[in-house]
Amino acid sequence: MSNYTSIELQIIQEEESLDTKRKALRQEITSVIQKKVELRTNTIKEHFNKFFIEKRDNNTRNSVYLNDVLLKSAIKSYYYDIHKYKDFSGSKWVNAHKQAAYTIKWLVRFRPIQIKETAGYISEEIFEINLKFALFCGFEFLDKKVNDLIVNDKREIDLYNKDKEEDKKRCSFFDSLLYDLRYRHLSGKKLVLVFEALQLVAK
Repeated sequence: MSNYTSIELQIIQEEESLDTKRKALRQEITSVIQKKVELRTNTIKEHFNKFFIEKRDNNTRNSVYLNDVLLKSAIKSYYYDIHKYKDFSGSKWVNAHKQAAYTIKWLVRFRPIQIKETAGYISEEIFEINLKFALFCGFEFLDKKVNDLIVNDKREIDLYNKDKEEDKKRCSFFDSLLYDLRYRHLSGKKLVLVFEALQLVAK
């Protein structure tokens, strides 16, 4: 330490003091995030049981379950992502588009809906159930006009495709998004841009 000047020693001491404060702050942040995770986990479990799984067919309902560990891991990753954004931007809150985007990103990544060992035939619905569940949970943050736009577009395209040959069928936004979530890497930032564009269209 004797080789340092007085100014350099002062800077080193200040950095050590900041490091101590950062460690304490990280512990506080971790504690707050854990409380958020528990609260959000309970909410998503309710969504799963009351509003999502009941809409599936009997084969699907009896073949899957919501894995608590994977769900909490997804939600924790979501909150850490959100915290990094707020820390970088200086914002206290994040908008609905970011909440939707990062919810979808992490639920798709962790795939908390798992197939039971006793499951029989695995249907196409089960194959993509985590993707649909992620969209279901993410879309709850979006403006009603945006949700209506997505729902109406899918309904109209499905009706158009009903009697069409395969090469003449069109793809709805919802189905395109499902395809991209399954086969492509969609970052949270990309999804935010998608929802912001939808908001402009919905106005």
